[in-house]
Amino acid sequence: MANIKKSFNFRSGVQVDDDNFVVNSNGLVGIGSTVPTTHLDVAGNIKTTGNVTGEQANFNTITATTLNIENVSTTGSVTGSGVKIGSPVGVVTAENIGETVTYYGDGQYLQNLPTSQWVDKDAGLGYISIYAAGNVGVSTDDPRHVFQVGGNNNINAFEKGVGINSEGGIVATGVVTATTFKGNVIGDITSSSTNVTQLTSSFINSTGIVTTSDLHVTGIVTTPAIQGVTLASYPHGSTKTLVVTVATKTSNHRYSGQGNANGYFIDGKESPVLSLTPGRTYKFDQSDSSNTSYPLRFYYDQAGTKPYGGNVSVFGSEGSAGSYTEITIGETSPQELYYLSASGATLVGNVIITNAVAKINHLDAVGVITATKFYGDIEGNVTSTTSSFTRVDTTNLEVTGIGTIADLESERSVLGIATCSKGHVTDKLGIGIVNPIRQVELYSAGISTIYVVGKESSTISIGQNYNTLVGLAESTSEIRFGNQDKTLEFLNGDLGDINSYLHAGNFAGIDTGGFNWIYGQTNSKLMTLSYKGHLGINKSDPEVQLDVVGLSTFQGGVRVIGNLIVESGSIIGGNVQPPAIIDNSDIYRPTSGISTFKEIDVFETIEVGSIAIGTARENIIDGISGGAIDAQFSRALFSAVGVGTSVTSSTLTVAGSIAGSHSVGIGTTIPTSGADFARAGIPITRFLKLPQITSTERGNLVALEPGSVIWNSSTSQIQYYDGSSWNSLT
Repeated sequence: MANIKKSFNFRSGVQVDDDNFVVNSNGLVGIGSTVPTTHLDVAGNIKTTGNVTGEQANFNTITATTLNIENVSTTGSVTGSGVKIGSPVGVVTAENIGETVTYYGDGQYLQNLPTSQWVDKDAGLGYISIYAAGNVGVSTDDPRHVFQVGGNNNINAFEKGVGINSEGGIVATGVVTATTFKGNVIGDITSSSTNVTQLTSSFINSTGIVTTSDLHVTGIVTTPAIQGVTLASYPHGSTKTLVVTVATKTSNHRYSGQGNANGYFIDGKESPVLSLTPGRTYKFDQSDSSNTSYPLRFYYDQAGTKPYGGNVSVFGSEGSAGSYTEITIGETSPQELYYLSASGATLVGNVIITNAVAKINHLDAVGVITATKFYGDIEGNVTSTTSSFTRVDTTNLEVTGIGTIADLESERSVLGIATCSKGHVTDKLGIGIVNPIRQVELYSAGISTIYVVGKESSTISIGQNYNTLVGLAESTSEIRFGNQDKTLEFLNGDLGDINSYLHAGNFAGIDTGGFNWIYGQTNSKLMTLSYKGHLGINKSDPEVQLDVVGLSTFQGGVRVIGNLIVESGSIIGGNVQPPAIIDNSDIYRPTSGISTFKEIDVFETIEVGSIAIGTARENIIDGISGGAIDAQFSRALFSAVGVGTSVTSSTLTVAGSIAGSHSVGIGTTIPTSGADFARAGIPITRFLKLPQITSTERGNLVALEPGSVIWNSSTSQIQYYDGSSWNSLT
């Protein structure tokens, strides 16, 4: 394009391409606008690389990197990375009252604004929440509660303020006033007038009236009057009269819309929960005519199906003058009763709390009853297949299964299996039997077992004297095990006997048994005493008074009054001194005469005048002159002796074995060894011959023992047996 250096002067305006650039006659400039309305009317964006300076500017929207504004009037917005207002100061003002100026972005350089811990929080709910990062204080610059109004900074000794913690707890040191308190109140309450729906507290101190529909006090109640529970404060020993009327139920009635349309009013209050004190008598006056057909009575259950009659009196007919129902509360009264109508009108009253100490006179449950302790008598039967009690006091206890009872006191008890640490049965105890007639009875259709076990020892005591000490006392006895290790003992602690009886019953019978001592490992009878008085040792069927099988030893003397009969065998050992006269036997010794013995076996000495063997005594020549036996000099003289034979060709002939318990001497009367043959025979025959057998005969030998010696004629050798084979001596 040509570069023309020339000034142009246009009168009455200038126009380029209709509306690209217009300068009208009034000096108004329009760019993109045919009819400019201001000095500069631009239809579109304006871009400048320098400063735009003016006293006043009106924009819908300003977008700038840096904008310095003295006075801005805009109906839109001002945007940019840097906006400066005022030189040196300016004012941002909302155009209309009620409008809000909002700042976005970093406000760290805003001045004269209070700083705090308020934090914006976007929880994703479509709006921004604000919260305090620390505690908030009002009228205090040192709050110690999450939200605190006034008060000091000592939580343990907080005063003159209100504090709220993050769990909803409120500490108020001043007066709290509210139309309604909802929820439980725990702690102390001091008020001149309190109306609470439900109150749970360990201590209540009210100077006015407390009205509550549900009162649970674990500690002390100090108050002149409780409305709704009106009877707790009446003194002990007094009779309180309560006026009863009947009227239509209101919405305040506990059973509104249920049961009968009418309800009881007690002293003008609609069916209140009554709290009755043990030791007090309460008279329910039903003289008012509205009580007609509504006789007030007491029940265990809400439905009125289980009437309570303990310490209850009724006078007159309800609705007539002077009529009343009276009840006396005792320590054993049920903790909870219901006052209801006995005419069939249901749910006209409410519950009664007797304040009794956890004692129940009537319990009717179809489910499981769990309790730490049961106190008092149990009326009627207790029947159970499995029972576990700490203490049971009852007149009638029936357990068909297993009963675990720490302390049992019962007039009558019928138990299947009972475990009891302490039992007191005042009348009779029946185990497995319904009606015991004795103090203790146990019955089983199968096997009955009483098991007494003590890790140290076990004792069963029987006596006529109750002994509080350990051990035996006068008129007592014991059966015990373990007092001596592995020993069973029967003890009579008094001066009497221990008697054992057979067939002691008052009935006749046969085949009476006996007393038996049995070794359990073999079940063999070691000793038996029959009912006839026959004692058998190692014999189960003794035939005589003393029947012994085996050797018997008597350390002292044995006295026999009557006959001593030895049917077989021998009288062996020691000195035998027969009685002076023995008749009707093989032994007969008068003052003089002959005693004949079938067999005598003497180990030591027989002291007799003479002994005739095989001959008459007259043929005996005494002493040295040569009798058969010289008893005076302890010598026997024989021409020949045959043992086991009637014929002897030698001085001593023995047909059979010779046995000696000490020594045998041949050729000597004083053997110096077990078998002494040193001087056997005469010098020319002084030799010993061994048994001579062949090898074949040797194989037929029996009862061989090591050391046996033979002459084997087949091998011409002396051979000995070593216990397993034969060996030759060379």
